[in-house]
Amino acid sequence: MRYCGIDVSARPGNQQLVTLHERRTGGEPELVATFYAPGDVDAVARTVLGFGREAVVAVDAPSARRLDLLGASAALRVALGLPAGRYEQHRVCDALLFGRGLPLYPVAADSATARRGWERWVEVGFEVHAALEELGPYRPHEPGALEGPVGPGALRFGRVTESYPDAVFCVLLGHRPPPKRTPWGLQQRIAALRLRGVVDADGGLWHRTLDELDACALAYAAFGLAAGAGWWAGDAREGVVVLPGTELLERYEPLPPPARQPLA
Repeated sequence: MRYCGIDVSARPGNQQLVTLHERRTGGEPELVATFYAPGDVDAVARTVLGFGREAVVAVDAPSARRLDLLGASAALRVALGLPAGRYEQHRVCDALLFGRGLPLYPVAADSATARRGWERWVEVGFEVHAALEELGPYRPHEPGALEGPVGPGALRFGRVTESYPDAVFCVLLGHRPPPKRTPWGLQQRIAALRLRGVVDADGGLWHRTLDELDACALAYAAFGLAAGAGWWAGDAREGVVVLPGTELLERYEPLPPPARQPLA
């Protein structure tokens, strides 16, 4: 199996692919990372589709537009216990994760407003999902459910899912790490991957870019989906997000800052 993570960029030629594959050397199994040069959507899709049905993919961008299932008068708001005036322009999956301290970008209901950088990123994400459509978008068939463990045999529901690196790292660490561009934030993210058996034979993860590490985290989410050791959240009609682990915490908070003494 090839567990693929695609870190999507608003810049057309900067899509980042990382794959993991299992290796057993007599002890604990390892997940060996392969890092690819950045490229455009077609090149990344061509590489992934070249793995055939061995590929399972996590993409850090929405797979579908918002259907306004959480509008002001939507019955689903009551079922989720959402406060009035909040999450009205979110997809269900985004609201479920945002409520746990895992904020995501809202997704527009149409393409007319895709002007800002992150909105262009969403549009490129749609292109990535469309290019991988033959692998099937992951849409769990759980009538009435909006989240739950992916369980065994999850790939019968699709092999391409949404996931998000920051949320993956939060779940792996049990808290929200510092920003990834800080030394302690970067160290925590690398440690989280290494503790799950991710190895980089070409110099180690410290030699990789932030985009490569994010794609590596996405590949680990794809591994969780394939292994039945993930958690999905959302309404299948507008896309679900898969994160590693068989359950999520009620809330992911940052750790308290280190002590600092006042000046004299």
